[in-house]
Amino acid sequence: MVLIHYPTHSGNEMRMAYPESLTSPEVEIAEGGIMLDNKARFADLKAMLDSSKDTLKMDAMKRIIQMLAKGKDVSELFPAVVKNVAAKNLELKKLVYVYLVRYAEEQQDLALLSISTFQRALKDPNQLIRGSALRVLSSIRVGMIAPIMLLAIKDSVRDMSPYVRKVAAHAIPKLYALDSDLEMELVDCIDFLLGDRRSLVLGSAVYAFEEICPTRFDILHKHFRSLCRALADVDEWGQIVMINLLARYARSEFADPENAKVDADLQLLLASARPLLQSRSCAVVMAVTQLYYHCGPKAQLGQVGKALVRLLRGPREVQYVVLLNVATMCENQPNMFDPFLKSFFVRSSDPSFVKELKLYVMTSLVSESNVHVILRELQTYVSMSELAGGAVEAIGRCAVRVGAVSDSCMAGLIQLIASPNEEVVCAAVCVLKRLLHASAPIPLLSRLIRLTHSIQAPPARACVVWLVTTHVDKVIDMAPDLLRILAKNFANEHESVKVETLKLAVRLWMVQREKVDKLVEYVFQLARFDRSYDVRDRCRFLRNLLFNTSILSSHAEEIFLATKPAPALQSSFKDRAQFQLGSLSHVLNQRCSLYKDLPDFPEISSDATLRREANVVDQTQWLEEGEEVEEDDEDEDEDEEESDGDEDEEEDEGDEEDEDEEDDDEDSDENDSNEESSEESEEEIVPPKRAAPPQKVVKVVQPVSKPVKPVKPIKREMEKAKKEPAPSSAMDLLVDLDFSTAGTRTLVEPTTLPDKKIDLLNVVEGGGVEVSLEFARKNQQQYTPLIFTVSNKTDDEMNEVEICPPEEMDTNGERKIVSLSAGASVSLKIGADFGDSGRKSEWTLTRDGGDGRKIDLEVPLGEQLQPVKMSESEALNERKRLSGLNRHQISIDTEWTSEQVLAVANLHQSGDELFTGQTRSRKDLVIATITAKSIEVCCDNSVVGRMIAAAIQKSIQHK
Repeated sequence: MVLIHYPTHSGNEMRMAYPESLTSPEVEIAEGGIMLDNKARFADLKAMLDSSKDTLKMDAMKRIIQMLAKGKDVSELFPAVVKNVAAKNLELKKLVYVYLVRYAEEQQDLALLSISTFQRALKDPNQLIRGSALRVLSSIRVGMIAPIMLLAIKDSVRDMSPYVRKVAAHAIPKLYALDSDLEMELVDCIDFLLGDRRSLVLGSAVYAFEEICPTRFDILHKHFRSLCRALADVDEWGQIVMINLLARYARSEFADPENAKVDADLQLLLASARPLLQSRSCAVVMAVTQLYYHCGPKAQLGQVGKALVRLLRGPREVQYVVLLNVATMCENQPNMFDPFLKSFFVRSSDPSFVKELKLYVMTSLVSESNVHVILRELQTYVSMSELAGGAVEAIGRCAVRVGAVSDSCMAGLIQLIASPNEEVVCAAVCVLKRLLHASAPIPLLSRLIRLTHSIQAPPARACVVWLVTTHVDKVIDMAPDLLRILAKNFANEHESVKVETLKLAVRLWMVQREKVDKLVEYVFQLARFDRSYDVRDRCRFLRNLLFNTSILSSHAEEIFLATKPAPALQSSFKDRAQFQLGSLSHVLNQRCSLYKDLPDFPEISSDATLRREANVVDQTQWLEEGEEVEEDDEDEDEDEEESDGDEDEEEDEGDEEDEDEEDDDEDSDENDSNEESSEESEEEIVPPKRAAPPQKVVKVVQPVSKPVKPVKPIKREMEKAKKEPAPSSAMDLLVDLDFSTAGTRTLVEPTTLPDKKIDLLNVVEGGGVEVSLEFARKNQQQYTPLIFTVSNKTDDEMNEVEICPPEEMDTNGERKIVSLSAGASVSLKIGADFGDSGRKSEWTLTRDGGDGRKIDLEVPLGEQLQPVKMSESEALNERKRLSGLNRHQISIDTEWTSEQVLAVANLHQSGDELFTGQTRSRKDLVIATITAKSIEVCCDNSVVGRMIAAAIQKSIQHK
């Protein structure tokens, strides 16, 4: 043998074997094996950026953006790039801003040097430059420029370009993360953006709302209907965020549709979301599904089944998420997927996790009508090695769910015990354990005992021992032999089998103590020195219970031989029901960070007037004083058609703007300016920044999915109404006219009062019927809730007892009692619209279809109010507006308490001396200010204000 010795080199010698430049991190091996030095390459780019030729700068920026897109670090070029931020070439400026958006956060000091340039770019004629400048500005994470960013955002949310407004919406969460003290100003910007009529902006506005103020539903009320109608036009990501937000809003503001009539606004939301079930985005379809599942009535759930089945043709990851949601829904609504049963049959190409979920869904859909189809399918799966165990368990679930096929399923499972597939035998025995808990046939038990030698899987052996132990009285002759077989191989058995063997030994010792005494003692001795802690602990527990304690030994039979209940079939998907469908927490079956539970349905829906839409800016604000709007009736149809055409044009522009944003290499120097000028002419007019009193505009509630038409000036509308009678269809719209800002007020829960009944009809006047009244202070739109208590003071039963309001009065609730037994009393809850009037109304009590008894009902104006939450600053502004005849002041010289005020006026105490509310019918604002010397009530309705002030004075003086 010849040994060859190779020379060794130290680490330093090895490093010196190659040029130092090749080991530098600045060196990169390009395609073709060429070694490139980053320093030299970047020097070339820096020289090109410093050149005076725009073509060289463009080539350099294109190469930089190309490296940026590949994930290369080009932050070293930031100083050279930022010099060109003020370039006159439009395309070059676009590329520079793309680079700055990426590295402005990392190179904050250098970016701050160009902040004045970014501010000037916010006024650039090109919308892409304005938007890019705002993006760069919001990417600089320095607290000192927060005021500058706030001013830029406030200007951009009112920009004429929807693209810039969209960028402003995305900049709002960035500024909030930088300075959370600016929340109020940013919420105002979000409120303005939510009223935008361009779908390009709405999705981003909703995203900003979710990031900053997700629970501020008070500013969402007036935008609810417009958001519903815009659902179909928003981009896919915006649709997902918007649907999730509207779902939380629906759970907070609408009553449970299963317990009450479906609210018109909830129906509008469901109808607007229904077309999105055909969306190409799986996430959008899942969002609509969870909306219908969590917020809609069960009768409408069938519409989402077909859409979910369509998603099963998608990628395997999508199939997994969809099947998880389907399995959860099947727990409550299995019938909705009955028509699509065959869509859940397993395919050979399905991954294993999809196959398992499909098996579970199939057994969830099993019923007497389709059980035979499912069983035939499951029998096929038993022959598949991968699905054998799951298919056997599915057969067992079918037997439990449908009792008619339990015998045939059991016969099939018994045959599977002799299968050569150990997994099939194990699953079959485990399923039989659940099925035969209550009663097991003796032939089956004896067969299982004989198969003990061939069954090797620990779970299956443990199930066999458990079955014999449970029914030991039926196989009393064979059970000792099974214990003897297990005792021989006790040391080699699995831990679960050893524990079941101990249970069998205890039961045999209690039933046949003389025959198995020695064998049981031997088994306990083996278990006492077993390697498993659990087995030794169980042995010690049983020995002390049976042999060492006389008191417990006397009760051993009651403990060990008691009848046990059958194990319940529990679904593994019941725990997932607590999470929202489609969420990550639902998929993982654990609460993730930032997960928010859906709120519970309220008992009653919120007032529909809260959701009256905020109109487009009134056209009269743009007219000079003394100038009139001239518009003929004949041109109305043409205007409507033109407005529809404009909206279509604007939607097309929005798509083009998206393309412009993505395509930075397009040559459009002159075209951009032309498009910008044409777009500015077609955009909606932006209100000028001047302090002008708010104009009252017409608010029309449209609960159907139609585009909102521009509102014409009130003066012109009133003149037209005088000239010609309105058609019948217009009469319905006039009902919802509202010239106030009541839709933006926040209602609060009224203060409850002690029960105080008013006698309306005594026994003599009512002919044996006694009627009393009490006021239930609840928010029920324009209706004042009344509770009439009707008592039968006679010895005979009364039928068809009814309280009838005046014909001209609008009411709701139950007015009739079908049968009133002798001595009984029944309460009728009726809501009545008194029109904010304190005059008496004549009601009628009838019974048995006979003549009625007159009831004079006078409801105090204090009970015709609704409490409204209002800050002291808002109340002060409203008090300044309500002067003259709308303000009533009364002097007092006695001390007062808030209980005395609230006893006669259903108001909200917004301050120590401030009480606020509104009338139920006309929503007239009521502000009561009570000091130690005076009572001041301001109200839009002077009569109501005067009577409320008098009622409060009377309550205070009569303590």
